[in-house]
Amino acid sequence: MLRTSLRPFYLLGTLIAVLLAITAGAGVLMDGLYRPFLDEPLVAFQFFQDLLSLLFAPLLVMVMVWTDRGSLRAFVIWNGLLVYAAYYYAFYCFGFVYTLYYPLYLAVMGLATFSLVGLSSNVDLQFFRARVSERMPVRLVSGVLGMTVLFVPIWLSMMFQGIRTGQVGTTDLVFVLDLAFLIPACVFAAVQIWRRRPVGYLFSGPLLFKATVSGILLMGGEFLKMQRGLPPALDQLAMYLFLATVGLVGLVLYLRNLGDVPEQKNMRAATRSLKRQGRLA
Repeated sequence: MLRTSLRPFYLLGTLIAVLLAITAGAGVLMDGLYRPFLDEPLVAFQFFQDLLSLLFAPLLVMVMVWTDRGSLRAFVIWNGLLVYAAYYYAFYCFGFVYTLYYPLYLAVMGLATFSLVGLSSNVDLQFFRARVSERMPVRLVSGVLGMTVLFVPIWLSMMFQGIRTGQVGTTDLVFVLDLAFLIPACVFAAVQIWRRRPVGYLFSGPLLFKATVSGILLMGGEFLKMQRGLPPALDQLAMYLFLATVGLVGLVLYLRNLGDVPEQKNMRAATRSLKRQGRLA
C-alpha cells in the first residue's frame, strides 16, 4: 500500500505511544501539574485529554499491528491518532505549558506530524481507492467534513473581539490551528471525496476520527467542569455533542465501506506484490 517500507513508521509510532503514556500518565497522576500554566477550566479539559491519551497509547500500538496484518481500517485509525497527537499536543507546545515534560510534548507533536506527512505522502492512492466500496456515502462524509466551516464565523468573531480589546484569550491558539490548518484540510477532503478522488478517500477517514474525538473530548471536559463545581458552557456543550455524533456516524459509515487488503496475509506481503508489479521503486 505504501511506496516505502512501513518499518520506520512502526518505530516512530511505538515511540509516540510511549511518550503519550508518559506525558498523559503524569497529567492524570500528578495533581496540580498544569495549574501554574492553565486556569481551572482548562485544567479540567486537560485532565480529560490525558485520560484519552492514556487510552490511545495502546490503541496506537494495536492499530499498527493490525495494519501490518492488512487492515486498511486500522491504517486510517493510525493516521487519525497521529492527527490527534499533533493537534492537541500543539496546545501544550505553543501554549508553553512548561512542566517537566515539555520536551516530551515537543517530541510528540513533531514525531506525529512527520509520521503523518510520511505515511500520507507515500500511500499508493490507486491501491487505496481500489479498496473503497462504491457504496461509500461520499455526500454524507463530505457534508460532515464541510460542516467545519460553521466554526469560521464563530472563531472570527472571537478573534476580532480580542483584536478590538487587545486581550489574548487562553484558548486563542485554536484560531491558528483551525483556521490555518484543520478547517482548510477538512474542506479540501470534503471536496475531493464528493468528487470521488482517491486523495479525498485517504484524508477523510483520519479527519472524521479527529472530529469524533474532539467532540468527545470537549464534552468530557465540560462534564468534568460540572463535576468540579465549575459553571459549564451549556451552549457549547450542545455543539460538542452534535460534533461527536455526526463525526461518529460519518466515521462508522466510512469504515464500513473500506475493505482490507485482499488475498494478502499482511501489509509487507502487499508491499512485495506492488514491487513485483513495478509500482514501487
